[in-house]
Amino acid sequence: MERKNGFKLSFIMFCLSIVVSVLTIMEVRKDKPLWLDEKITALFSNVPEAFHPFFIQLTAMGDKKGIGLVALLVLAYLLIRKKDFTGMGAFALAIALGNELSKWIKDTVARPRPELEHLVPVSSYSFPSGHAMLGMILYFFTVYFITMDLKSKKAKKITAAVFIIFILLLGASRIILQVHFPTDVIGGYALGYAWVYLWILLYNYSKKIAFKK
Repeated sequence: MERKNGFKLSFIMFCLSIVVSVLTIMEVRKDKPLWLDEKITALFSNVPEAFHPFFIQLTAMGDKKGIGLVALLVLAYLLIRKKDFTGMGAFALAIALGNELSKWIKDTVARPRPELEHLVPVSSYSFPSGHAMLGMILYFFTVYFITMDLKSKKAKKITAAVFIIFILLLGASRIILQVHFPTDVIGGYALGYAWVYLWILLYNYSKKIAFKK
């Protein structure tokens, strides 16, 4: 029963993420200031400058080097600890193809960056936030693998909560550092969740096929 409820909840979240992704893209492509962006940006502008170094370090965990390092550690974990070759393939493809999808959407939507002083270097278009999208894919898949090995419900909840907080802070760092609009981050989260959900389904389906053989 609990597993069925978990599946239903994750499916509902998947459907919501698709809706949010589509609506956000539609609004962003209108190329006009968005009320949500203005309100959330104003809220984050109150973060003291003393915290900027922390968010600069944090945002590095969503850069290429940070993503690559964490991905390698997870692949090593899947190889050495679990010998899960199916998981390794699904994980690597989800990140690699997710990165290409993010780039394609960026070039298609072609949203300019916020007209503010960027506190970290950026070069691509603004929507979606690659840090939010790739961070969601990488860290959500990672916590999925970790919680599979945990027997305690409390440990699973604590682990999931820690990762959720981290993912939210990673997205917030992009707004605080003035390189993304809030809707870039929201869209990135929604697209990332929809993408990783599909890959987790594919992973579980592949495991069932392999088990039957």
